[in-house]
Amino acid sequence: MRVPPVRKLLIGSLGAVLGLSAVPAQAVDVDNSMSTKTPYAAEGSHYTVPPEGFHAVNTQIVARHGSRGLSGFKYDALTMKVWQKAHELGAGKPAGKNLHQQTEAMHEANETLGDEATWAQMAGRAQLTDDDFKRGYGNLTPLGAREHEQMGERLAHRMPELFDGGSGTTVDLVSSGEPRAAESGWHFRSGLLKAAPQAAGNVSETIRSDTATLYFHKDKNNADYKTYKKYLSGDRVKNYVDSVWNQPKSKKYARSVLTRIYSEDFVDRLAAGEWTFEIPSGKKIDNEVDAAVQLYNLYIVAPALGMDFSQYFTPEEANWFAMLLDAEDYVQKGPGFTGSDISYRNSRPLLDDFFASIDRQSAEHPDGSATLRFAHAETLIPFEALIKAPGSQTQITAGDLDFWKATDWRGASQGRMAANVQWDVFANDQGQQVVRMLLNEREVPFGGTCRAIGDGSVFYTVPELKRCLTGASVPADSWQVATPQQSGTSSPWSDASTPNSHATTSPGLRGGTAGSNALGSRGAESSVVSGGAASSADAGRPGLPATGG
Repeated sequence: MRVPPVRKLLIGSLGAVLGLSAVPAQAVDVDNSMSTKTPYAAEGSHYTVPPEGFHAVNTQIVARHGSRGLSGFKYDALTMKVWQKAHELGAGKPAGKNLHQQTEAMHEANETLGDEATWAQMAGRAQLTDDDFKRGYGNLTPLGAREHEQMGERLAHRMPELFDGGSGTTVDLVSSGEPRAAESGWHFRSGLLKAAPQAAGNVSETIRSDTATLYFHKDKNNADYKTYKKYLSGDRVKNYVDSVWNQPKSKKYARSVLTRIYSEDFVDRLAAGEWTFEIPSGKKIDNEVDAAVQLYNLYIVAPALGMDFSQYFTPEEANWFAMLLDAEDYVQKGPGFTGSDISYRNSRPLLDDFFASIDRQSAEHPDGSATLRFAHAETLIPFEALIKAPGSQTQITAGDLDFWKATDWRGASQGRMAANVQWDVFANDQGQQVVRMLLNEREVPFGGTCRAIGDGSVFYTVPELKRCLTGASVPADSWQVATPQQSGTSSPWSDASTPNSHATTSPGLRGGTAGSNALGSRGAESSVVSGGAASSADAGRPGLPATGG
Protein backbone atom coordinates (compact mmCIF):
# COMPACT_ATOMS: atom_id res chain seq x y z
CA MET A 1 0.00 0.00 0.00
CA ARG A 2 1.34 3.41 -0.91
CA VAL A 3 2.00 5.73 2.01
CA PRO A 4 0.63 9.26 1.57
CA PRO A 5 3.38 11.91 1.39
CA VAL A 6 2.48 13.54 4.72
CA ARG A 7 2.65 10.23 6.50
CA LYS A 8 6.01 9.50 4.90
CA LEU A 9 7.38 12.66 6.50
CA LEU A 10 6.13 11.65 9.94
CA ILE A 11 7.57 8.16 9.62
CA GLY A 12 10.89 9.62 8.51
CA SER A 13 11.03 12.00 11.46
CA LEU A 14 10.19 9.39 14.06
CA GLY A 15 12.49 6.90 12.38
CA ALA A 16 15.44 9.22 12.94
CA VAL A 17 14.73 9.08 16.66
CA LEU A 18 13.52 5.54 17.17
CA GLY A 19 15.73 3.79 14.66
CA LEU A 20 12.75 2.82 12.52
CA SER A 21 13.11 2.37 8.80
CA ALA A 22 10.98 4.82 6.90
CA VAL A 23 8.98 3.59 3.96
CA PRO A 24 11.08 4.33 0.85
CA ALA A 25 9.78 7.14 -1.31
CA GLN A 26 7.64 5.44 -3.91
CA ALA A 27 7.78 6.10 -7.62
CA VAL A 28 4.78 7.89 -9.00
CA ASP A 29 2.16 5.80 -10.73
CA VAL A 30 3.27 5.75 -14.34
CA ASP A 31 1.08 5.10 -17.35
CA ASN A 32 3.38 2.76 -19.27
CA SER A 33 1.35 3.03 -22.47
CA MET A 34 3.47 5.85 -23.94
CA SER A 35 6.82 4.09 -23.58
CA THR A 36 9.79 6.46 -23.88
CA LYS A 37 7.61 9.36 -25.03
CA THR A 38 6.00 9.63 -21.58
CA PRO A 39 6.14 13.24 -20.33
CA TYR A 40 8.30 13.76 -17.27
CA ALA A 41 7.22 13.75 -13.65
CA ALA A 42 9.61 13.78 -10.69
CA GLU A 43 9.31 10.45 -8.88
CA GLY A 44 10.52 11.60 -5.47
CA SER A 45 10.75 14.60 -3.20
CA HIS A 46 11.99 13.21 0.14
CA TYR A 47 15.68 12.55 0.65
CA THR A 48 17.78 10.92 3.34
CA VAL A 49 20.04 13.29 5.24
CA PRO A 50 23.78 12.61 4.84
CA PRO A 51 25.81 11.14 7.71
CA GLU A 52 26.86 13.48 10.51
CA GLY A 53 29.74 15.70 9.52
CA PHE A 54 29.07 15.41 5.79
CA HIS A 55 27.96 18.36 3.70
CA ALA A 56 27.01 18.81 0.05
CA VAL A 57 29.97 19.50 -2.25
CA ASN A 58 29.00 18.33 -5.73
CA THR A 59 26.32 16.90 -7.97
CA GLN A 60 26.65 15.06 -11.26
CA ILE A 61 23.59 14.95 -13.50
CA VAL A 62 22.73 13.51 -16.88
CA ALA A 63 19.22 14.06 -18.25
CA ARG A 64 17.40 13.31 -21.45
CA HIS A 65 16.06 16.34 -23.30
CA GLY A 66 12.52 17.39 -22.44
CA SER A 67 9.35 16.41 -24.24
CA ARG A 68 9.60 17.04 -27.97
CA GLY A 69 7.46 16.81 -31.05
CA LEU A 70 7.77 14.17 -33.73
CA SER A 71 11.30 13.63 -35.00
CA GLY A 72 10.20 13.93 -38.62
CA PHE A 73 7.29 13.94 -41.07
CA LYS A 74 6.69 10.19 -41.19
CA TYR A 75 4.12 8.75 -38.76
CA ASP A 76 1.73 11.58 -39.51
CA ALA A 77 2.42 11.43 -43.25
CA LEU A 78 1.72 7.70 -43.44
CA THR A 79 -1.36 7.89 -41.24
CA MET A 80 -2.83 10.55 -43.52
CA LYS A 81 -2.11 8.40 -46.59
CA VAL A 82 -4.04 5.46 -45.13
CA TRP A 83 -6.94 7.69 -44.11
CA GLN A 84 -7.08 9.29 -47.56
CA LYS A 85 -7.26 5.87 -49.23
CA ALA A 86 -10.10 4.83 -46.95
CA HIS A 87 -11.85 8.12 -47.64
CA GLU A 88 -11.59 7.55 -51.40
CA LEU A 89 -13.22 4.14 -50.97
CA GLY A 90 -15.87 5.35 -48.57
CA ALA A 91 -14.44 2.99 -45.97
CA GLY A 92 -14.23 5.39 -43.06
CA LYS A 93 -16.30 5.13 -39.90
CA PRO A 94 -17.70 7.96 -37.77
CA ALA A 95 -15.16 7.26 -35.02
CA GLY A 96 -12.36 8.13 -37.43
CA LYS A 97 -13.90 11.05 -39.25
CA ASN A 98 -11.68 13.58 -37.47
CA LEU A 99 -8.45 11.57 -37.68
CA HIS A 100 -7.16 13.29 -40.81
CA GLN A 101 -7.93 16.71 -39.37
CA GLN A 102 -6.21 15.83 -36.09
CA THR A 103 -3.20 14.43 -37.89
CA GLU A 104 -2.95 17.49 -40.11
CA ALA A 105 -3.10 19.67 -37.00
CA MET A 106 -0.27 17.65 -35.48
CA HIS A 107 1.76 18.08 -38.67
CA GLU A 108 1.23 21.84 -38.58
CA ALA A 109 2.14 22.01 -34.89
CA ASN A 110 5.40 20.18 -35.54
CA GLU A 111 6.21 22.38 -38.52
CA THR A 112 6.15 25.46 -36.29
CA LEU A 113 7.85 24.07 -33.17
CA GLY A 114 10.62 26.26 -31.81
CA ASP A 115 11.24 28.95 -29.22
CA GLU A 116 12.99 31.76 -31.05
CA ALA A 117 13.11 33.97 -27.96
CA THR A 118 15.09 31.31 -26.10
CA TRP A 119 17.32 30.72 -29.10
CA ALA A 120 18.10 34.43 -29.20
CA GLN A 121 19.22 34.28 -25.56
CA MET A 122 21.40 31.27 -26.38
CA ALA A 123 23.07 32.87 -29.40
CA GLY A 124 26.80 32.30 -29.14
CA ARG A 125 26.38 30.43 -25.86
CA ALA A 126 25.58 26.91 -27.04
CA GLN A 127 28.05 24.76 -28.90
CA LEU A 128 26.12 22.70 -31.47
CA THR A 129 27.60 19.76 -33.35
CA ASP A 130 26.04 20.25 -36.78
CA ASP A 131 22.74 22.08 -37.02
CA ASP A 132 21.75 25.50 -35.83
CA PHE A 133 18.39 26.13 -34.21
CA LYS A 134 15.53 26.17 -36.69
CA ARG A 135 11.80 25.76 -36.47
CA GLY A 136 10.20 22.43 -37.20
CA TYR A 137 10.13 18.77 -36.28
CA GLY A 138 12.27 17.48 -33.42
CA ASN A 139 12.25 20.59 -31.26
CA LEU A 140 11.22 20.86 -27.64
CA THR A 141 7.60 21.60 -26.91
CA PRO A 142 6.62 24.17 -24.25
CA LEU A 143 6.01 21.21 -21.95
CA GLY A 144 9.56 19.97 -22.55
CA ALA A 145 10.94 23.38 -21.64
CA ARG A 146 8.93 23.44 -18.40
CA GLU A 147 10.10 19.96 -17.46
CA HIS A 148 13.73 21.08 -17.36
CA GLU A 149 13.09 24.50 -15.89
CA GLN A 150 11.25 22.94 -12.98
CA MET A 151 13.91 20.26 -12.54
CA GLY A 152 16.49 23.02 -12.22
CA GLU A 153 14.37 24.73 -9.57
CA ARG A 154 14.12 21.49 -7.60
CA LEU A 155 17.89 20.97 -7.72
CA ALA A 156 18.39 24.41 -6.19
CA HIS A 157 16.02 23.52 -3.37
CA ARG A 158 17.53 20.07 -2.81
CA MET A 159 21.21 21.11 -2.76
CA PRO A 160 21.15 24.80 -1.74
CA GLU A 161 24.71 24.71 -0.39
CA LEU A 162 26.01 24.39 -3.95
CA PHE A 163 24.19 27.47 -5.15
CA ASP A 164 24.66 30.01 -2.36
CA GLY A 165 26.72 32.31 -4.56
CA GLY A 166 30.00 31.64 -2.79
CA SER A 167 33.11 32.60 -4.71
CA GLY A 168 34.45 29.05 -4.62
CA THR A 169 31.53 27.38 -6.39
CA THR A 170 31.09 26.53 -10.07
CA VAL A 171 28.49 24.87 -12.29
CA ASP A 172 29.36 23.42 -15.70
CA LEU A 173 26.77 22.77 -18.43
CA VAL A 174 27.30 20.21 -21.19
CA SER A 175 25.11 18.81 -23.97
CA SER A 176 25.36 16.29 -26.77
CA GLY A 177 25.50 19.18 -29.20
CA GLU A 178 22.04 18.48 -30.57
CA PRO A 179 19.74 21.53 -30.47
CA ARG A 180 16.99 20.04 -28.27
CA ALA A 181 19.55 18.79 -25.75
CA ALA A 182 21.32 22.15 -25.56
CA GLU A 183 18.02 24.00 -25.24
CA SER A 184 16.98 21.65 -22.42
CA GLY A 185 20.15 22.65 -20.61
CA TRP A 186 19.36 26.32 -21.06
CA HIS A 187 15.89 25.88 -19.56
CA PHE A 188 17.36 23.89 -16.68
CA ARG A 189 19.81 26.72 -16.07
CA SER A 190 16.96 29.24 -16.12
CA GLY A 191 15.02 27.29 -13.52
CA LEU A 192 18.09 26.87 -11.34
CA LEU A 193 18.79 30.60 -11.35
CA LYS A 194 15.14 31.42 -10.81
CA ALA A 195 15.33 29.51 -7.53
CA ALA A 196 18.90 30.59 -6.70
CA PRO A 197 19.56 33.98 -8.37
CA GLN A 198 22.55 34.53 -6.09
CA ALA A 199 24.39 31.79 -8.02
CA ALA A 200 24.29 33.64 -11.34
CA GLY A 201 28.00 34.42 -11.23
CA ASN A 202 28.89 30.78 -10.62
CA VAL A 203 26.79 29.06 -13.28
CA SER A 204 28.31 28.78 -16.73
CA GLU A 205 26.78 31.07 -19.33
CA THR A 206 27.71 28.65 -22.09
CA ILE A 207 26.74 25.07 -22.86
CA ARG A 208 29.62 23.17 -24.37
CA SER A 209 29.15 19.94 -26.34
CA ASP A 210 30.76 16.58 -25.67
CA THR A 211 29.99 13.85 -28.17
CA ALA A 212 32.27 11.31 -26.51
CA THR A 213 30.30 11.25 -23.26
CA LEU A 214 26.78 12.22 -24.36
CA TYR A 215 26.38 11.02 -27.96
CA PHE A 216 28.62 7.98 -27.75
CA HIS A 217 26.37 5.78 -29.89
CA LYS A 218 27.29 8.03 -32.84
CA ASP A 219 30.92 8.58 -31.83
CA LYS A 220 33.20 6.71 -34.21
CA ASN A 221 36.05 7.11 -31.74
CA ASN A 222 34.19 5.13 -29.09
CA ALA A 223 36.07 1.92 -28.33
CA ASP A 224 32.92 -0.14 -28.91
CA TYR A 225 31.54 1.76 -31.91
CA LYS A 226 32.18 -0.88 -34.59
CA THR A 227 31.22 -3.81 -32.38
CA TYR A 228 28.04 -2.06 -31.30
CA LYS A 229 27.02 -1.19 -34.87
CA LYS A 230 27.57 -4.81 -35.86
CA TYR A 231 25.43 -5.94 -32.94
CA LEU A 232 22.59 -3.57 -33.89
CA SER A 233 22.48 -4.84 -37.47
CA GLY A 234 22.99 -8.48 -36.54
CA ASP A 235 20.58 -11.40 -36.53
CA ARG A 236 20.32 -11.65 -32.75
CA VAL A 237 18.62 -8.28 -32.37
CA LYS A 238 16.58 -8.60 -35.57
CA ASN A 239 15.31 -12.09 -34.78
CA TYR A 240 14.27 -11.17 -31.26
CA VAL A 241 12.51 -7.96 -32.27
CA ASP A 242 10.74 -9.73 -35.14
CA SER A 243 9.62 -12.52 -32.81
CA VAL A 244 8.18 -10.08 -30.31
CA TRP A 245 6.42 -7.98 -32.95
CA ASN A 246 5.06 -10.98 -34.87
CA GLN A 247 3.10 -12.39 -31.96
CA PRO A 248 -0.62 -12.94 -32.66
CA LYS A 249 -1.64 -10.13 -30.32
CA SER A 250 0.02 -7.59 -32.60
CA LYS A 251 -2.45 -8.42 -35.35
CA LYS A 252 -5.30 -8.73 -32.88
CA TYR A 253 -4.78 -5.28 -31.39
CA ALA A 254 -3.95 -3.66 -34.72
CA ARG A 255 -7.24 -4.92 -36.11
CA SER A 256 -9.25 -3.79 -33.09
CA VAL A 257 -7.74 -0.29 -33.37
CA LEU A 258 -8.23 0.05 -37.11
CA THR A 259 -11.74 -1.42 -37.34
CA ARG A 260 -13.00 1.34 -35.08
CA ILE A 261 -11.77 3.81 -37.70
CA TYR A 262 -12.18 1.93 -40.98
CA SER A 263 -14.49 -0.75 -42.37
CA GLU A 264 -13.75 -4.44 -41.86
CA ASP A 265 -13.27 -4.89 -45.60
CA PHE A 266 -10.72 -2.07 -45.78
CA VAL A 267 -8.74 -3.51 -42.87
CA ASP A 268 -8.88 -6.99 -44.45
CA ARG A 269 -7.46 -5.63 -47.69
CA LEU A 270 -4.82 -3.67 -45.81
CA ALA A 271 -3.82 -6.80 -43.88
CA ALA A 272 -3.60 -8.77 -47.12
CA GLY A 273 -1.04 -6.32 -48.48
CA GLU A 274 -3.23 -4.99 -51.28
CA TRP A 275 -1.69 -1.54 -50.87
CA THR A 276 1.70 -0.19 -49.89
CA PHE A 277 1.90 3.34 -48.54
CA GLU A 278 5.35 4.90 -48.73
CA ILE A 279 7.00 8.27 -48.11
CA PRO A 280 10.25 9.63 -49.64
CA SER A 281 12.35 8.55 -46.66
CA GLY A 282 11.55 4.93 -47.52
CA LYS A 283 9.36 4.33 -44.49
CA LYS A 284 6.20 2.49 -45.49
CA ILE A 285 3.06 0.65 -44.46
CA ASP A 286 2.58 -2.88 -45.82
CA ASN A 287 -0.09 -4.24 -43.49
CA GLU A 288 -2.46 -3.54 -40.62
CA VAL A 289 0.20 -3.75 -37.90
CA ASP A 290 2.31 -1.15 -39.68
CA ALA A 291 -0.71 1.15 -39.94
CA ALA A 292 -1.64 0.78 -36.27
CA VAL A 293 1.95 1.43 -35.18
CA GLN A 294 2.11 4.69 -37.16
CA LEU A 295 -1.05 5.86 -35.41
CA TYR A 296 0.31 4.69 -32.06
CA ASN A 297 3.35 6.89 -32.57
CA LEU A 298 1.03 9.89 -32.87
CA TYR A 299 -0.78 8.82 -29.71
CA ILE A 300 2.39 8.78 -27.62
CA VAL A 301 3.71 12.17 -28.73
CA ALA A 302 0.34 13.94 -28.59
CA PRO A 303 0.46 14.91 -24.88
CA ALA A 304 3.71 16.83 -25.38
CA LEU A 305 1.91 18.91 -28.00
CA GLY A 306 -1.22 19.46 -25.93
CA MET A 307 -3.18 17.05 -28.13
CA ASP A 308 -5.17 13.91 -27.44
CA PHE A 309 -5.25 10.75 -29.57
CA SER A 310 -6.40 8.50 -26.73
CA GLN A 311 -9.80 7.89 -28.33
CA TYR A 312 -8.13 5.58 -30.84
CA PHE A 313 -6.65 3.16 -28.28
CA THR A 314 -7.88 1.26 -25.28
CA PRO A 315 -5.34 1.01 -22.43
CA GLU A 316 -4.83 -2.66 -23.27
CA GLU A 317 -4.06 -1.90 -26.91
CA ALA A 318 -1.75 0.98 -26.09
CA ASN A 319 0.13 -1.12 -23.54
CA TRP A 320 0.73 -3.82 -26.12
CA PHE A 321 2.32 -1.44 -28.59
CA ALA A 322 4.33 0.16 -25.78
CA MET A 323 5.65 -3.29 -24.87
CA LEU A 324 6.78 -3.80 -28.47
CA LEU A 325 8.74 -0.55 -28.46
CA ASP A 326 10.15 -1.28 -25.00
CA ALA A 327 11.45 -4.68 -26.09
CA GLU A 328 13.18 -3.13 -29.09
CA ASP A 329 14.79 -0.33 -27.06
CA TYR A 330 15.83 -2.80 -24.37
CA VAL A 331 17.83 -5.07 -26.65
CA GLN A 332 19.19 -2.26 -28.80
CA LYS A 333 20.47 0.04 -26.05
CA GLY A 334 19.36 -1.28 -22.66
CA PRO A 335 20.39 -4.24 -20.49
CA GLY A 336 20.07 -6.59 -23.46
CA PHE A 337 20.69 -10.32 -23.57
CA THR A 338 21.92 -12.48 -20.71
CA GLY A 339 25.69 -12.68 -20.52
CA SER A 340 26.42 -9.75 -22.84
CA ASP A 341 27.12 -6.07 -22.22
CA ILE A 342 27.51 -4.92 -25.83
CA SER A 343 24.14 -3.13 -25.80
CA TYR A 344 25.28 -0.68 -23.11
CA ARG A 345 29.02 -0.75 -22.52
CA ASN A 346 29.57 2.10 -24.99
CA SER A 347 28.31 4.37 -22.20
CA ARG A 348 31.49 3.80 -20.18
CA PRO A 349 32.95 7.22 -21.18
CA LEU A 350 30.02 8.88 -19.42
CA LEU A 351 30.62 6.90 -16.23
CA ASP A 352 34.31 7.74 -16.37
CA ASP A 353 33.37 11.40 -16.75
CA PHE A 354 31.14 11.27 -13.67
CA PHE A 355 34.08 10.10 -11.57
CA ALA A 356 36.61 12.40 -13.23
CA SER A 357 34.33 15.38 -12.71
CA ILE A 358 33.79 14.55 -9.04
CA ASP A 359 37.54 14.28 -8.49
CA ARG A 360 38.47 17.37 -10.48
CA GLN A 361 35.69 19.67 -9.34
CA SER A 362 36.01 18.68 -5.69
CA ALA A 363 39.71 19.50 -5.78
CA GLU A 364 39.37 22.76 -7.70
CA HIS A 365 36.12 23.99 -6.12
CA PRO A 366 35.77 22.45 -2.65
CA ASP A 367 33.01 24.88 -1.69
CA GLY A 368 30.62 23.42 -4.23
CA SER A 369 30.35 22.35 -7.86
CA ALA A 370 28.16 20.56 -10.36
CA THR A 371 28.18 19.19 -13.89
CA LEU A 372 24.80 19.28 -15.60
CA ARG A 373 24.55 17.16 -18.77
CA PHE A 374 21.76 17.05 -21.34
CA ALA A 375 21.40 14.32 -23.90
CA HIS A 376 19.08 11.62 -25.25
CA ALA A 377 17.36 8.30 -24.58
CA GLU A 378 20.34 6.69 -26.33
CA THR A 379 22.46 8.15 -23.52
CA LEU A 380 20.31 7.49 -20.46
CA ILE A 381 19.11 3.98 -21.24
CA PRO A 382 22.56 2.35 -21.64
CA PHE A 383 24.02 4.39 -18.78
CA GLU A 384 21.33 3.12 -16.41
CA ALA A 385 22.14 -0.44 -17.49
CA LEU A 386 25.86 0.13 -16.98
CA ILE A 387 25.43 1.38 -13.40
CA LYS A 388 22.77 -1.28 -12.65
CA ALA A 389 20.13 1.28 -11.72
CA PRO A 390 16.79 -0.09 -10.50
CA GLY A 391 14.75 -1.31 -13.45
CA SER A 392 17.90 -1.98 -15.48
CA GLN A 393 19.37 -4.89 -13.55
CA THR A 394 17.84 -7.89 -15.32
CA GLN A 395 18.62 -9.32 -18.74
CA ILE A 396 16.57 -11.53 -21.04
CA THR A 397 16.95 -14.52 -23.34
CA ALA A 398 15.82 -14.82 -26.94
CA GLY A 399 12.80 -16.79 -25.74
CA ASP A 400 11.45 -14.04 -23.48
CA LEU A 401 8.79 -12.79 -25.87
CA ASP A 402 6.37 -11.69 -23.14
CA PHE A 403 8.75 -8.83 -22.46
CA TRP A 404 6.93 -7.02 -19.67
CA LYS A 405 6.56 -10.31 -17.80
CA ALA A 406 10.23 -11.18 -18.25
CA THR A 407 11.62 -7.90 -16.90
CA ASP A 408 10.65 -4.86 -14.86
CA TRP A 409 12.21 -2.54 -17.47
CA ARG A 410 9.70 0.02 -18.71
CA GLY A 411 10.46 2.73 -21.24
CA ALA A 412 8.01 5.03 -19.47
CA SER A 413 10.35 5.08 -16.47
CA GLN A 414 13.83 4.22 -17.71
CA GLY A 415 13.78 6.38 -20.82
CA ARG A 416 10.90 8.83 -20.47
CA MET A 417 11.26 12.40 -21.60
CA ALA A 418 13.73 14.26 -19.32
CA ALA A 419 14.67 10.97 -17.61
CA ASN A 420 17.68 11.60 -15.42
CA VAL A 421 20.35 10.15 -13.16
CA GLN A 422 21.72 12.40 -10.43
CA TRP A 423 24.59 11.71 -8.05
CA ASP A 424 24.66 13.99 -5.02
CA VAL A 425 28.11 14.06 -3.41
CA PHE A 426 28.77 14.88 0.26
CA ALA A 427 32.15 15.23 2.00
CA ASN A 428 33.46 15.49 5.55
CA ASP A 429 36.44 17.38 6.94
CA GLN A 430 38.65 14.32 6.47
CA GLY A 431 38.05 14.41 2.72
CA GLN A 432 35.88 11.32 2.58
CA GLN A 433 33.06 11.48 0.03
CA VAL A 434 29.75 9.65 -0.14
CA VAL A 435 27.24 9.57 -2.99
CA ARG A 436 23.45 9.39 -3.02
CA MET A 437 21.89 8.40 -6.36
CA LEU A 438 18.58 9.65 -7.71
CA LEU A 439 16.76 8.14 -10.67
CA ASN A 440 14.16 10.56 -12.02
CA GLU A 441 14.66 12.43 -8.73
CA ARG A 442 13.78 9.36 -6.67
CA GLU A 443 16.36 8.13 -4.17
CA VAL A 444 17.51 4.65 -5.25
CA PRO A 445 20.27 2.19 -4.34
CA PHE A 446 23.14 1.19 -6.58
CA GLY A 447 22.93 -2.37 -7.86
CA GLY A 448 25.45 -5.08 -8.57
CA THR A 449 28.10 -5.59 -5.90
CA CYS A 450 28.02 -1.98 -4.68
CA ARG A 451 28.10 -1.89 -0.88
CA ALA A 452 26.51 0.99 1.02
CA ILE A 453 28.23 2.49 4.07
CA GLY A 454 25.77 0.69 6.34
CA ASP A 455 22.76 -1.61 6.26
CA GLY A 456 19.80 0.19 4.77
CA SER A 457 21.88 3.22 3.84
CA VAL A 458 21.54 4.98 0.49
CA PHE A 459 25.07 6.40 0.67
CA TYR A 460 28.14 4.87 -0.96
CA THR A 461 31.74 6.01 -0.83
CA VAL A 462 33.28 7.20 -4.08
CA PRO A 463 36.07 4.56 -3.94
CA GLU A 464 33.47 1.83 -3.44
CA LEU A 465 31.54 2.99 -6.50
CA LYS A 466 34.73 3.05 -8.55
CA ARG A 467 35.34 -0.54 -7.45
CA CYS A 468 31.88 -1.94 -8.11
CA LEU A 469 31.13 0.02 -11.28
CA THR A 470 34.52 0.16 -13.02
CA GLY A 471 36.51 -2.66 -11.46
CA ALA A 472 39.06 -0.29 -9.94
CA SER A 473 41.36 -1.72 -7.27
CA VAL A 474 40.72 -0.06 -3.92
CA PRO A 475 41.44 -0.99 -0.29
CA ALA A 476 39.06 -3.63 1.05
CA ASP A 477 37.54 -1.27 3.61
CA SER A 478 36.92 1.58 1.17
CA TRP A 479 33.17 1.16 1.47
CA GLN A 480 33.30 2.37 5.08
CA VAL A 481 33.48 5.86 6.55
CA ALA A 482 35.39 6.77 9.70
CA THR A 483 33.82 8.03 12.91
CA PRO A 484 34.61 11.60 14.00
CA GLN A 485 36.44 10.17 17.01
CA GLN A 486 38.52 7.88 14.82
CA SER A 487 39.29 10.06 11.82
CA GLY A 488 41.43 8.19 9.37
CA THR A 489 40.32 4.77 10.61
CA SER A 490 37.99 2.44 8.77
CA SER A 491 35.44 2.01 11.53
CA PRO A 492 31.87 2.45 10.33
CA TRP A 493 29.88 5.27 11.86
CA SER A 494 27.59 4.24 14.68
CA ASP A 495 26.71 7.43 16.54
CA ALA A 496 23.65 9.55 15.97
CA SER A 497 23.21 11.82 12.99
CA THR A 498 22.23 15.46 13.03
CA PRO A 499 19.75 16.18 10.26
CA ASN A 500 20.74 19.10 8.10
CA SER A 501 18.66 22.17 7.43
CA HIS A 502 16.48 20.26 4.96
CA ALA A 503 15.55 17.50 7.35
CA THR A 504 11.98 17.02 8.38
CA THR A 505 12.05 16.36 12.12
CA SER A 506 9.68 16.83 15.00
CA PRO A 507 10.37 19.75 17.37
CA GLY A 508 12.72 18.78 20.15
CA LEU A 509 13.89 15.62 18.41
CA ARG A 510 16.78 17.10 16.45
CA GLY A 511 20.29 15.90 17.10
CA GLY A 512 22.01 12.84 18.49
CA THR A 513 19.15 10.93 20.02
CA ALA A 514 19.87 7.30 20.78
CA GLY A 515 18.78 5.02 18.00
CA SER A 516 19.02 7.52 15.18
CA ASN A 517 20.92 6.41 12.12
CA ALA A 518 24.20 8.14 11.37
CA LEU A 519 24.78 6.11 8.26
CA GLY A 520 22.20 7.93 6.23
CA SER A 521 19.69 5.09 6.15
CA ARG A 522 16.07 5.71 5.37
CA GLY A 523 15.47 6.25 9.05
CA ALA A 524 15.95 9.99 8.59
CA GLU A 525 14.40 11.57 5.56
CA SER A 526 14.42 15.16 4.47
CA SER A 527 11.84 16.95 2.40
CA VAL A 528 12.34 19.24 -0.54
CA VAL A 529 10.08 22.10 -1.47
CA SER A 530 8.88 21.24 -4.94
CA GLY A 531 9.90 23.47 -7.77
CA GLY A 532 6.64 22.61 -9.45
CA ALA A 533 5.70 19.88 -11.87
CA ALA A 534 4.56 20.04 -15.45
CA SER A 535 1.22 18.43 -14.76
CA SER A 536 -0.78 15.95 -16.76
CA ALA A 537 -3.17 18.80 -17.37
CA ASP A 538 -0.30 20.60 -19.10
CA ALA A 539 0.17 17.49 -21.18
CA GLY A 540 -3.37 17.79 -22.45
CA ARG A 541 -4.23 14.14 -22.29
CA PRO A 542 -7.73 13.58 -20.90
CA GLY A 543 -9.28 10.16 -20.86
CA LEU A 544 -6.30 8.11 -19.65
CA PRO A 545 -4.61 7.75 -16.25
CA ALA A 546 -2.50 10.77 -15.36
CA THR A 547 1.21 10.25 -15.83
CA GLY A 548 2.53 13.56 -14.65
CA GLY A 549 5.14 15.38 -16.69
